[in-house]
Amino acid sequence: MSDETARYRWWVLCLVVLANFLPTGMAWFYIVVMVTNVCQDLGVETVEFAKLWAGISLGAFLCSIAGGALGDRLGVRKVVGGGILLMGASLLWRAQASSFGAMFGAMVLFGACIALVGPNLPKALGQWFPPREFGFANGAGLAGNGAGQALALSVGPLLLEPLGGWRSITSLLGLVLLGLGVLWIATLRDREGSLGGGGDALASLRAVTSIPSVWILSGAYMLFLGGYIGVIQYLPTYYEQVQGMSKATAGGMMSLVLLAYIVGSLALPTLSDRIGLRKRVYVPGMLLSSGVVFAAAVVTGAPLAAVMVAWGLAAGVVAILFVVPLELAGVGPAYAGSALGLALAAGFGGGFVSPIVGSTLAATRPLAGIGFWAACYAGSALLFWLLPETGPRARPDPGGAALG
Repeated sequence: MSDETARYRWWVLCLVVLANFLPTGMAWFYIVVMVTNVCQDLGVETVEFAKLWAGISLGAFLCSIAGGALGDRLGVRKVVGGGILLMGASLLWRAQASSFGAMFGAMVLFGACIALVGPNLPKALGQWFPPREFGFANGAGLAGNGAGQALALSVGPLLLEPLGGWRSITSLLGLVLLGLGVLWIATLRDREGSLGGGGDALASLRAVTSIPSVWILSGAYMLFLGGYIGVIQYLPTYYEQVQGMSKATAGGMMSLVLLAYIVGSLALPTLSDRIGLRKRVYVPGMLLSSGVVFAAAVVTGAPLAAVMVAWGLAAGVVAILFVVPLELAGVGPAYAGSALGLALAAGFGGGFVSPIVGSTLAATRPLAGIGFWAACYAGSALLFWLLPETGPRARPDPGGAALG
C-alpha cells in the first residue's frame, strides 16, 4: 500500500462515517420519536404510521439491487453522492407533505435513495482498505450509523419546540444532506480497477446471483433488518403508551441502545479481525441480541438501562455481515455492490413486511409483536451459521458456494 493510499483511506472512512451518521442514521430514524406529532398533524392512527414507516423499506427494497449494480457500474462517487442529494430532496418534500399519500410518496423516495447509498458504502471501504482491516473499517462506518440514530432519538424530542415542530427539523436535515452530497462528489474518488464485470451492471448481477452463499447472506440480513426496523419503530411508542414513560425518557432509553452499538460496532468486528473468523463472533452476538430485545419489553427501572446497553453492544456484530461479501470467493470488492444490493433488497423486503406484521400483533398483545421481532434476530444468527466461514484464518472456499 502506497503512502498516498494509506493516507487517503482515512478520508474515505471519514466520508463513510458521515454518510452513515447523517443520511442513514439521523435522517432515517429521527422521526420514530415524533410519531404522535406526525399522526396528529396528518390525522392518522399509529398503525397507519407503521405503513408510512414501512414505505421507506419498500422504496429501498425496490431499488437496492439496481443501486448496488449501479455502484459496480458507475462507481461509488457518482452513485452514493447522487443518492445523498436525492435523499435531501426527499426530506424537503416530506416536510411539505400534507396528506397520507404525499407523505408515503416522500418516504418511498427516501428509501429508494437509501438503496443507492447503503450497498455502496462497504464497497467504498473495500476499495481502499486491506482485507485485514475490513472488519474494523466497516465497524467504524456503522458506528457512525449508531451515533446518528442515538443523537436523533435523544435530541430530537428536545428540539421539537425550539425548532418549531417535526416539519422544521425535517427541512433542516434535508438541507444538511444536500451539503453532504456535494462534499462526497467533490472529494471521493473511485480506485482504479474497482469496477466489476468490465463495467457491466448485468454481468455483476449474474456473477453474484449464481453464488448460493450470497442468497443465504441476504436471508440473514432480511431477518436482522426486519426485526430491527420493526422493534426500533415500535418500542418508543410502547414505552409511552404502555409503560407511561415521557417522550424524552423513551427516546433516551432507545439512545442507550445506539450509544452502546457504537462501541459494539468498533469492538466486535475488530475482534473478528483478530480471531480471523466471522461466524464465531456474529452468531453468539446476534443470539444475545435476540434475548435482550424481548427483555427490553419486560424489564423496568434501572435494569432496563443495562438491558439496552447489552442489546446495543451485541448488535454491533451486524457490521460483520457487510464484510463477508468482500471475502466470498467470486464476489470480492469488484462485485460487492451487487452482492450487498441483493442483501439490502432482501433486508428491506423484511423491513417492509415486519413493521406491519409486528404492529398488527402488538395492537392486540404488545409482547407478541416484540417477540416476533426478537425471533427475527435469532433467525438471522441461524442463517449466518450456514454460510462458509470467511476471514483471514478461514480455509479458501474455491466455489464460493459451500456451506460451513
